Amino acid sequence: MGLRPIRDDENRDKKAREYFSVDLVPDPFMVLEQDGRIFDINISCSRLFGAVKEELLGKNFRELKEFVKLWRKIDRAILSRKEDTDRLTIDGKNFEVYILPFGSEHVPCLIRIILKDITNFLRLETELLKRNKELIIINNLSSAFISSDNLDHAMEDLIDKVLLMTDFHTGWLLMKDGDRYSLKTYRGISSGFRKEIEDLALSAFCSDTIKLGEPLYVAEASDILKIPFLREEGIVFLVVIPLINEKKSIGLFFLASRVERAFDFDTASLLTLVGNHITLIIDKIRLFEETERLATTDGLTGLYNSRYFYKTLDFEIARTNRYGDPFSLMLFDIDNFKVLNDTYGHQAGDEVLQELANIMKSVARETDTVVRYGGEEFIIILPNTLEEETIFLANRLRKAVQENIFKVNMKEKVHITLSGGIASYPKNAGEAKCLLNAADTALYAAKAAGKNLVHCFEGVKQ
Repeated sequence: MGLRPIRDDENRDKKAREYFSVDLVPDPFMVLEQDGRIFDINISCSRLFGAVKEELLGKNFRELKEFVKLWRKIDRAILSRKEDTDRLTIDGKNFEVYILPFGSEHVPCLIRIILKDITNFLRLETELLKRNKELIIINNLSSAFISSDNLDHAMEDLIDKVLLMTDFHTGWLLMKDGDRYSLKTYRGISSGFRKEIEDLALSAFCSDTIKLGEPLYVAEASDILKIPFLREEGIVFLVVIPLINEKKSIGLFFLASRVERAFDFDTASLLTLVGNHITLIIDKIRLFEETERLATTDGLTGLYNSRYFYKTLDFEIARTNRYGDPFSLMLFDIDNFKVLNDTYGHQAGDEVLQELANIMKSVARETDTVVRYGGEEFIIILPNTLEEETIFLANRLRKAVQENIFKVNMKEKVHITLSGGIASYPKNAGEAKCLLNAADTALYAAKAAGKNLVHCFEGVKQ
């Protein structure tokens, strides 16, 4: 049998393939001729297209359906001989595609196509973007805590931030108050809708939502139809985020829309994150408020302590200096308190102090600051109050204490009396220390005059 002569172009292709050794390239790789035919392809690339290498050699790349998106760029690269890039998805894998024209001593111009698998990279990128978004959300929400040590102010800031981040325009926050949920803050609702919430119209709905035990609840259309005032408000989409701290409900965050909204896993994840962080912020602010309260409150009576007194006194002096409104101090001391302690014991004395504190709080005005100054001494700061009115208020308190019956044990009861000293700013003093000395001097005069009396400071301005 005779031998078939080898054509020049076959020799050329063989030499070129030996020269390029594409199977040594680990990434999917092919070489195209100028007319688009596959000149060479490695095993990795042929497997990607679900074929053997021999089936693909000589085939035009336009016949590969996976390359439809690349036709224009490859044609342009063939004509211009300029490099280009694109991205492809094949069988769920993502590839960065490099289109690289080149020449060699064997072939004038070829096009290399290299596919870099970037599936894991894109997955990591998506995860990083998600984490970055979560960090932005956490940072934004945390700023509400950082910028305010007051729960009410923080809640106002939080609801604005949540609506902005979630692209909702309507929302409200209910906080657990005993056995009910009270409206704390809201946005985008009518006055009538607000009144319905304040009248506990959502109580049953709230209880049912908490019982579900889910981190997020998307109300069904049928649920919304069962609540008339939701329909009347035009709400067609409602998400409820239970705020749970240590397995106990502390509130519910509602986000509502008057137009239908798509709801997917990413949205659910975002809102769950928001709910968790709001709960954390509320817990931190409450802890901060409790710490502040303990730092400024007398542990026995619940009244403000001397630390808070000096802070408030400086504030009132500054306010008077600026606006000219006077204020007064009432300094009280329990008469013969040592005898009461010696007779009935210190526990009885503590009980008397606690009951006396309650009387003082009930008689004092809402704007007054009632302080346990130390031992059996109490001070009341009366803003914007002249001496004459202070005398009237001091005697009313003194008489209320005199008429009260104090229990010292299961069987015995006693009466106690107070002596008081009054000083006014700026009439009696020009600074805090002098004002306190003036009130103390007046108290000493009341004690010396027979006790159970209230005296005003009568000396010259200190």
